[in-house]
Amino acid sequence: MNKAQEYRKQFGQALRNLRIKTTGKSLRMFAYEYDIPCATLSRIENGQREAQLTTLKRIAEGFGWSFAEFIQYIENEMPSKITLKDE
Repeated sequence: MNKAQEYRKQFGQALRNLRIKTTGKSLRMFAYEYDIPCATLSRIENGQREAQLTTLKRIAEGFGWSFAEFIQYIENEMPSKITLKDE
């Protein structure tokens, strides 16, 4: 697994944990309420797809957070700090 794939996987897991812990909503209900295609949210949470900025903004709004607050929280919750830049 390359760095980008590992990052997507960890990001998705942190997002799933946040959705369940904060809202208690199913993936389908969260996606419906915030106008995100269910399959898209599922692929993001499973690390199979990178989210578009507009999708990330909708997700952040679903938690009542700014985009910056959302990204900061997710990065803090990821188990390891991954840099995508080759060293």
